[in-house]
Amino acid sequence: MRKIAFLLVLPFYAVAQGDEIEYTFNGFADTYHAVRSQSPYDFMSSRSRLRTEFGATKGKSYLFASVNSVYNGILEEETRIELREVFFKYSGSNWDFKAGRQIIIWGVADGLRITDVVSPMDMTEFLARDYDDIRIPVDAFRVKYLKSNLSAEFVFVPVPSFFIIPDAPDNPWSVFPQSSDPHFEVNMENTPLKKISNSEFGGRFSFFLSGIDFSFSALHTWNKMPVFQRSYSTNNDTVFVEAQHNRMDMVGMDFSFPIRQFVVRGEVAEYFGELQTTTSGNNKVKRNTSNFLLGVDWYPGNDWTLTFQYSHKLIPDYIDKIETKENTVLATSGITKKVFQNTLSLSTFTYFDVTNQSFFNRTSADYSLTDEIHMMAGYDWFEGDEGMFGLYKNNSEYWVKAKFSF
Repeated sequence: MRKIAFLLVLPFYAVAQGDEIEYTFNGFADTYHAVRSQSPYDFMSSRSRLRTEFGATKGKSYLFASVNSVYNGILEEETRIELREVFFKYSGSNWDFKAGRQIIIWGVADGLRITDVVSPMDMTEFLARDYDDIRIPVDAFRVKYLKSNLSAEFVFVPVPSFFIIPDAPDNPWSVFPQSSDPHFEVNMENTPLKKISNSEFGGRFSFFLSGIDFSFSALHTWNKMPVFQRSYSTNNDTVFVEAQHNRMDMVGMDFSFPIRQFVVRGEVAEYFGELQTTTSGNNKVKRNTSNFLLGVDWYPGNDWTLTFQYSHKLIPDYIDKIETKENTVLATSGITKKVFQNTLSLSTFTYFDVTNQSFFNRTSADYSLTDEIHMMAGYDWFEGDEGMFGLYKNNSEYWVKAKFSF
């Protein structure tokens, strides 16, 4: 699909009008290494990356491409050169058109997904990477109409993309136990065919009024996060797991408005026909689910930032065979403080799985040697016995990172 995205943009750029072409070339190099904070004190991650970004502007046309060159010392299959984004953009007087491989972000939530359901996520290292790196670009056409107080965005994704879920036995972030009884055999290949009948489409209307911004959105899509159907061998020594996806529709809205030192944010979405994980049986169970989020950002001054979010998911018409609980509550909190003339940023961000009484916390320090060179270190802390964070309760880690931008 990366080749399709690249070929998609070339014909548009070839016919773009304008005499002079302006080029830009930038990017960064970073290296990240993490060690488990308890026995056996093994490496949880060891990777280095070169990101190169190329841009060309010709009149009202813009061509952009970014390439990741990655070496991964833990997961050999992650060592590769990949075309991350490549798109063509044409801007009119009050509209623009973008075609190609791109990241599409909807909503106002920070690190949580309510209406932000276009670009899927790469969970190869769960949440132990920057959230921007976890997003997966999609091959799409996007048209946006722009006015001073409103915008209308229409999106068409010819072939769908889905979450990347770690299942390899050599990956410490695998969601399936590899050395347990019973044994797991996992089939992650049962994704919808990449054909036009499986395409996604939708739109988002945004309004920017005095004192408040809000948007309405709708998308005909899939459950990007797979639902796992389990079956067992005759002697129950093997669990057969198959990833399943199904059509669903999303209708939602988001808003944000300032109140003195605060910014209040919120999202509401209804998922129609969302596929559910069940504890038994082969019949698919689909339900309409209600999702909402409320967040508050506080800027008290002196380079402090405090954030809080509350997210709730409700499954009406609940039945006992649905593995997910009828009500799922997830909250986040974050604190950031900049010191030493903004050269050192101290932060802590926590996901609280209220339903399963578990959490994930990342505490870090980011020191800016220069505008181009950053040195970072931190600790990722997982705690709990149930839920996704409980699955990784032995994966707490110390990590260091260095980044050079050019």
